[in-house]
Amino acid sequence: MSPYKDFTARLKLLISKNPHLVTTTLSNIFTMRLIGNKTHGDLAEIAITEFINQFMYDFKSVHVGKDLYRAKECEEDIKIVNLTSP
Repeated sequence: MSPYKDFTARLKLLISKNPHLVTTTLSNIFTMRLIGNKTHGDLAEIAITEFINQFMYDFKSVHVGKDLYRAKECEEDIKIVNLTSP
């Protein structure tokens, strides 16, 4: 299984067993959008990064958007590493 498919399968499993976790996270993101349109994108990326770090113990997530965007290295904003696979 590809790393992406493995991650999405595990995320789907987590959400199916604990839908309140993602609902609360997304509610907080959308509430921040109401406060300030300019900041919600970065806040969403940071919130999803922290969601992965808190609830998906086999994965490590880092918000790299600002660093890599400024360096013009890549378009990805979140780097996810599977801690159980080499």
